[in-house]
Amino acid sequence: MSSQHRMKNVMPVDIHVPPAFMSASHNHHLLLSLKDKAIAVWLDWLVTVHRPRRIAAVQERRIRRARANAVISAGYRHSLALRADGSIVCWGDNSFDQAPPAVMEGDFVAVAAGNDHSLALRGDGSVACWGDNHNGRAPPAGVEGDFVAVAAGYFHSLAVRADGSVACWGDNRFGQAPPAGVEGDFIAVAAGYYHSLALGADGSVACWGENDDGQAPPAGVEGDFVAVAAGSFHSLALRADGSVACLGRNDDGQAPPAGVEGDFVAVAAGDKHSLAVRADGSVACWGENDYGQAPPAGVEGDFVAVAAGYYHSLAVRADGSVACWGANGIDFQAPTDASRLGELNGTRFMTEVRIL
Repeated sequence: MSSQHRMKNVMPVDIHVPPAFMSASHNHHLLLSLKDKAIAVWLDWLVTVHRPRRIAAVQERRIRRARANAVISAGYRHSLALRADGSIVCWGDNSFDQAPPAVMEGDFVAVAAGNDHSLALRGDGSVACWGDNHNGRAPPAGVEGDFVAVAAGYFHSLAVRADGSVACWGDNRFGQAPPAGVEGDFIAVAAGYYHSLALGADGSVACWGENDDGQAPPAGVEGDFVAVAAGSFHSLALRADGSVACLGRNDDGQAPPAGVEGDFVAVAAGDKHSLAVRADGSVACWGENDYGQAPPAGVEGDFVAVAAGYYHSLAVRADGSVACWGANGIDFQAPTDASRLGELNGTRFMTEVRIL
């Protein structure tokens, strides 16, 4: 057979891409494809499963910490704090018996201070009332019911029932405390001078009462909120992402319309000042500071709850001790001296609500 004939029967081979290399390249591309698919599945899991779970966990912690505010409260010129054993300590103005100096023994789980009256929620769901009872805001016999949260305004009182509806009593001149109450699926309430707020289980905020400064829009406020606070003529609402929405009067910067950005876990509103606890335990302050109730630099500490009175502020630390700043006057509603604070902190205060 001639060499020419033999060459015609030889299969052509691509000398540039050996067959073995072609197989390796194919496998490499296949592996890359599988890796890309695995990464895509992992990213999809992060987006659709892990991230929502993480956000939900963060929000749940924020809600739990926000509700810890119920362990301390500041009224016009008096203060209340719940001890770890369920008893209540009161200090400040006691002109109307709103802050009796003797420890109030009982199985209490939340406190609320109004203008000259005080409320406390018992473990059995009933509400104890003391102080000025003008307009029926603080009936001495208390209020029976299956309540899970309370709030005290200037002249009125609110309480959330276990079924989500809100009971109201006291002054109703501006519709802030309708005797028939307010139906809804609510989990928290806040009471201002003449207005009321209620946080819905869906994260929205319902409002009623005076709205001259836009502090309580009748249509309410839609959003993903986890806590509410009512000052004299302004309102605050804490979002699930940690930012604060502000409504109402802003003459002293207590309610900036753009809100306040931050990683906050609790809010409180006084007469013309506002407070918010950050996730790191420090307290941010804005608004009027004529009496040192809202220092612009804030207050450093490991705080878990905060309260704002008319001209004073309170906060509970993670170790159960209390801090005070602002107007202290003749009523000693915000003592800063070591001896009085030592007296107040002789027994650990509660740091987390046992209900809701």
